[in-house]
Amino acid sequence: MIALNLIGTNKNSGTKTFNLNFFKQIDLSSIDDDIIIYIPKSYINDTQIEFPKNIKFKIKSNLFENFFIRFMWMQLILPIDLKVNKVKVLFSSSNYSPFLLKFLNIKSVLFVHTVMPWEFLSLLPGNIIKKFFIKKMMEVSIYNSNLIIVPSIFAKKIILEKLNIYPEKIRVINLGADHISNTSQRDNFLENFDYKDKYILSVLSCVKYHNVINLLKAYKLFLESVKKNVKFVIVLTILDKKYFNEINSYIKDNFKHNQIILFPNLKIKYLHSLYKNSLLYLYSSYSETFGLTTLEAMHYNLPLIVSKTSALEEINGTIPNYFDPDNIHEIKSKLVKIFQEIDSKKIIKKDNEIKNQLKKYLWKNTFTKTFSLLKSIS
Repeated sequence: MIALNLIGTNKNSGTKTFNLNFFKQIDLSSIDDDIIIYIPKSYINDTQIEFPKNIKFKIKSNLFENFFIRFMWMQLILPIDLKVNKVKVLFSSSNYSPFLLKFLNIKSVLFVHTVMPWEFLSLLPGNIIKKFFIKKMMEVSIYNSNLIIVPSIFAKKIILEKLNIYPEKIRVINLGADHISNTSQRDNFLENFDYKDKYILSVLSCVKYHNVINLLKAYKLFLESVKKNVKFVIVLTILDKKYFNEINSYIKDNFKHNQIILFPNLKIKYLHSLYKNSLLYLYSSYSETFGLTTLEAMHYNLPLIVSKTSALEEINGTIPNYFDPDNIHEIKSKLVKIFQEIDSKKIIKKDNEIKNQLKKYLWKNTFTKTFSLLKSIS
């Protein structure tokens, strides 16, 4: 028996995108094995998929949105349930796994989505106690698991540098990015607003390592340089309320009304309109183990201006224009250059290059490789 723990945050994030698309692939892949899936109620509502009888669900309530409730359930209740159901292998999809598994003779495969605790611990949201708690619990989860899966070579490199584990324990399995092209729901989201004109777009989490204020500073320099009336639309998943207040204060002090349009915690289904109607995509993170939204923007053939850090160059190849995320003048120069190319209609099309890049990242491959790994050690 294989168990999949797909319980994680319901806020828009790479982890939620992974869990939802991994869940959908279970249906598409016609699995014959007996599986138990621990899953939030919201995922069932979002997908509306009917599964065969060999798949058993353990549906959890919205209370599991709370990190500490979710974590304590994972450590204290989940191991007992796994043992009662004679589970041999547990796949944990969201950075943490139960510590007791090795004492219960249950093998653990853990997907690690972030290396922030070892790269930029100070930039994580929360107080110092929470930050060190997250770091230590991730480390214990990694040490106690039989296999670790990461989405990039960069992530594997960082974990090997910071933790004393064998390279053979870590497998690289890329995420998919074809969920955008498979989106059937097309919305008229922008019809309700008065800024249907073209704009710059960023889809970010409201955390310091996504470097939002430096983007705003660069955008301000851009406006002063080119005297254009180009709006900046920023979609933010609020993970750090204090930082969100800093962002709002900076916008209020430095920009006119409606030059910056913020969408806090926007539903994923509305992203299609925003990508489709934007002029270019701007992404400024200090640390990413994959960076899904740059590939989402790639599906719309948008020019990309992306920070040259972490796994972003590995995943996106030569398609984006890269910049140093600490250099606001370089970001401004990249914006000026792209708009000059747009205005003169000399922007270089990279359709074939984009098509070949996106072929590498399919959720079917993510699921197939992961599930094969689970079966190989069960």
